[in-house]
Amino acid sequence: MASSNAPEPYYSQGLRARYNIDGIRAEQAKTQVEGVYADIGYEVDEQKYLARAAARVKAGGLPTSVPDAWPTELKGPLVWTSDSFKDETEYVYTLTAEDKTELLAALESFKDHGLDGHEVNKALFPLPKLGKELEKICNDVYDGRGFAIVRGLNPDDYELPDLTIVYLGLSSYIAQRRGKQDQRGSMLIHVIKRGDESDFDAQYGQDKPFHTDTVTDTLCLFTQELAAAGGRSVLASAWTVYNELAATRPDLIHTLAAPDWPFDTYGRDPAFYKRALQYYHDGKLITSFSRRLLVGHLPHEPRSAGIPGLTEAQAEALDAVHFIARKHEIKPRMERGDIRFINNMALLHRREAFENAPGISRHLVRIWLNNDEGACWNLPEPLRIAWARVFDDNDGERDEHWDISPIKDPVSGRVMRVGGSCD
Repeated sequence: MASSNAPEPYYSQGLRARYNIDGIRAEQAKTQVEGVYADIGYEVDEQKYLARAAARVKAGGLPTSVPDAWPTELKGPLVWTSDSFKDETEYVYTLTAEDKTELLAALESFKDHGLDGHEVNKALFPLPKLGKELEKICNDVYDGRGFAIVRGLNPDDYELPDLTIVYLGLSSYIAQRRGKQDQRGSMLIHVIKRGDESDFDAQYGQDKPFHTDTVTDTLCLFTQELAAAGGRSVLASAWTVYNELAATRPDLIHTLAAPDWPFDTYGRDPAFYKRALQYYHDGKLITSFSRRLLVGHLPHEPRSAGIPGLTEAQAEALDAVHFIARKHEIKPRMERGDIRFINNMALLHRREAFENAPGISRHLVRIWLNNDEGACWNLPEPLRIAWARVFDDNDGERDEHWDISPIKDPVSGRVMRVGGSCD
């Protein structure tokens, strides 16, 4: 019998057997090199980045071309910059009165089945007209610019259980499978401050650096409430970032593509795993990383002791992605009730700092979606393992928890679980 003090397994027994994870760990351990690690934290330090970049270029010996079989330039609708869109109508679909009537009819149709709200899917949430528009949005997300916003849903028009069914039912037209976003098995993550005026809340409201959500093909964010000030979700194309790196610093693409980045599992077993941040697979560039899992987030989430840190090359590459993305970012407006869909394999996102006020508290609901009807890109083996842990891990070791509202302490009212950057 395992000790009660043993760390919780990061992978289920079924996944470990299916993907030979123990064998992969053994092979990776053979190549682990101890050394002095880079001084890098969660908050991005531009001066430190520039000094590191200058020192590495001066030292020389860096690759001068992209990795073998990787493109020198990516092309297509995913290559865009800050001035690529003349206005938001290019990526915002506003619900019509007819659409809203159709949503109400779909809601009543689903409720007639007597099922739990999380069981909603396309077949049980019929949208004959709006569904055709959502199919176009699905194509935009997976094969077009990589993002779209559905606008016009009013949260005040529905009781919370019905509102949840509506945004889950609508989102099922983009991708039907929903993933477990943490070790507990949370299916809906509430991105919200705790509400206790702590230093945690102060840190939670600060700017966040560019990242992806690590383990989902479509990131879905429902805007339940806006902040009093700030809090916009900012987007950038990882394909555009790649093109700039390929033209100016191809050595950093070698670093991003190397399978030796140590991801912290925060006290679970294994304590960390290693893989690349970027892949060129089946003709697509896929970027997948969370800065928190690579460097920690002081003071509340320090990097686990005894695991590898980042090398100087990795530290420079991680910051380079952020600063190049800042050059090309867009800042779409946010309205209450917005549902935004982001291709999490191709785009980076960050969040601006925000402030709440009495009675006004920024609140997003995050859903990890997987399209299993052919739209999701083909994934390399390391990401297939990651996706399987989130979307296919149904052997009973992790339950599903559908918290349609934030879990709060019954006495203090403090929010007990808030959305971090990633699992």
